[in-house]
Amino acid sequence: MKSAERENKQSLAKILFLQGLTCKDISEKTGVSANTIGKWAASGSWQEERAARTITRPQLVYKMLQELDKKITDGNWKPQDVAMVANAIAKLDKQTNVVTVIEVFTKYQGWLAKRAEIDPDLDADFLKKTYRYQDKFVNEQMSATSINN
Repeated sequence: MKSAERENKQSLAKILFLQGLTCKDISEKTGVSANTIGKWAASGSWQEERAARTITRPQLVYKMLQELDKKITDGNWKPQDVAMVANAIAKLDKQTNVVTVIEVFTKYQGWLAKRAEIDPDLDADFLKKTYRYQDKFVNEQMSATSINN
């Protein structure tokens, strides 16, 4: 496989992986072995990126509150633990707009990937460009959020 072709297939594979497809499904769509896709995913930390994109604000808050509850139940809590969780939730609330954008883009990307199966106008180049610009937008919004905090 030529370098440009490999790069295109790897980009498409990453997009599909981030949408939640399995290596086997991606293999069938790209013509690249599932093992190779698994190696690309591992070396590129795709699993971590997929997890970061799919966790929602309510899930994060719930996990933080569960940890705090566990500390309180075990008797291993301090007043600053409550303050830390409260501050973390407040920061999440300030960043909710970015999280909401990511959630919407993730759903939109899933819709585009499904729609691409029946719509010939939605080719791999279009999907890659769309996802690339969505990522740029999110990164700029996250930078703006961290500057404003």
